[in-house]
Amino acid sequence: MSIRSTAITRAGESGGSDRSGAKGSAGTKAAKRKAAVQIRKPGRAARVISFIELLTVPSGEGQGGPFKLREWQRQFIRDIYEPHGGDDRRIVRKAILSVARKNGKTALIAAMVLAHLIGPEAITNGEIYSAANDREQAAQVYKVASQIVRADPELDGMLRCINSTKTITCPSNGTFYRAISAEAGTKHGFNPSLVIYDELAQSKTRELFDVLDTSMGARAEPLFVIISTQSPDAQHPLSMLIDSGLRGEYPEVVCHLYQVDDSCENIFDPSVWKDANPALGDFRGLKDLQTLANQAKDNPIFEASFRNLYLNQRVDAAAPLVSRNVWNECAKDFTLADGEEVYLALDLSATDDLTSLVAMSAIRDDDRTQAWFWKPGNLIKEHARRDRAPYDVWEKQGHLFAPPGNAVDYEHVARFIGAMREKYKVKGLAYDRWRMQLLIKELRALDIQCHIEGEEGPQDGLRLVPFGQGFRDMAPAIDAFSISVAERKFAHNKNPVLTMCFANAIPVSDPAGNRKLDKSKSRLRIDGAVAAVMAKGLKARDIAEAVVTPMPRLLLV
Repeated sequence: MSIRSTAITRAGESGGSDRSGAKGSAGTKAAKRKAAVQIRKPGRAARVISFIELLTVPSGEGQGGPFKLREWQRQFIRDIYEPHGGDDRRIVRKAILSVARKNGKTALIAAMVLAHLIGPEAITNGEIYSAANDREQAAQVYKVASQIVRADPELDGMLRCINSTKTITCPSNGTFYRAISAEAGTKHGFNPSLVIYDELAQSKTRELFDVLDTSMGARAEPLFVIISTQSPDAQHPLSMLIDSGLRGEYPEVVCHLYQVDDSCENIFDPSVWKDANPALGDFRGLKDLQTLANQAKDNPIFEASFRNLYLNQRVDAAAPLVSRNVWNECAKDFTLADGEEVYLALDLSATDDLTSLVAMSAIRDDDRTQAWFWKPGNLIKEHARRDRAPYDVWEKQGHLFAPPGNAVDYEHVARFIGAMREKYKVKGLAYDRWRMQLLIKELRALDIQCHIEGEEGPQDGLRLVPFGQGFRDMAPAIDAFSISVAERKFAHNKNPVLTMCFANAIPVSDPAGNRKLDKSKSRLRIDGAVAAVMAKGLKARDIAEAVVTPMPRLLLV
């Protein structure tokens, strides 16, 4: 599911647009039934908003004046504190605000902390934690909170700031706030009433998240707030929380997601940036973002980081093999001609996941590439949710085969390869050895003649070439592919599944600078990219071997 400038709330609404103007989602029928019995109490949220707007801005723009929440921030607060159940308690237990960097998240965290420490949400003997992934980040949240306290003589007289432990205490009600990080020893024994996790996407493990999440059961109205850019990993705790929130599975979860749509073809168009940066043109400077965009456009190594951190797209901040901008420039309208000489490459992957086959023109300076993909038909909707990829839509559009079953049908793949041999002149098929013997068995069962290069026996039929996935075989293939892309000899015909695979394809390097595509480093699908690189690698290898150096003439005397 891809939603531009999204603020999805499932607490007490029936879908459609929320009051911030961002697009909404109808959610599940179960969520709607629960929402129908909810009561919204505007007064509670209004008190939180009023308290925050009485605080003093400690530094930067507006220093010395009162906080002024923007409408998108107020809406987030309303959707947390307004929905109540029949027991007259706040329903929302988890709230996610996913927004690009530099949109004022630290100040918002600090203000919410104080609302629960001494403001309208304060309780007796409460425990408030702002969680961060390292000490420096944790110290920054505490720094802003303590600055707000010290900027207000009344607050400064009621609260005690302890720099050594990053703690603020309220003696009158026994509640305290502490900034903690994943680096700081054990977190067991906590009994938090409020947790605000800063940049959960950057956490390398889920230990701190799990400890805090499971320690809130003893409180009457616990609240876990996450304010973060997106994680590139679909299985990261934050990604799963966002996906669950977007589906509207639980009224206890509110998710406001601001992002530039993943399908946006021109990410360097300033008109789309506000989708991920609601503060743009306000306290988020356009000039600074334009500078970052220019850097990403001029140097593709920065593009993925720009997309993840400043457009809030779910992509790895490491540089992909092919940048989005260059990928779009390689798009052409074409179809490989019947009878054309081609190289094939096959990545079978696991039986219940994505299988990829590509065909690349064998013409020396022409790397036009088409791709075909398979998914188990019975799992296509489940995997669409898991990977946040519209496999079911792509199947209807003809970009993906989804035969019935819980596993990829290798017979279907074998028959398709047989048809490819009838349609094109296949010079060879490169393959990853994973499960290939099962496919070879299907090929032979269908009387499709084939042989494995390098093995003894008849060399008839389809030439199958084992292609290692380590640095030895993949490094020269990636180098050849990168040159083809740089010289715009590579071309694709806009298959969205192949586009997804290349968006996720992050090369890894050894100390010598050799590169390979490593599926174990990503839970995201890269199979089509692996197949395309193998096809180019085999083609380049064959061209190199065809160049015969003339033997020197021997002079007989």
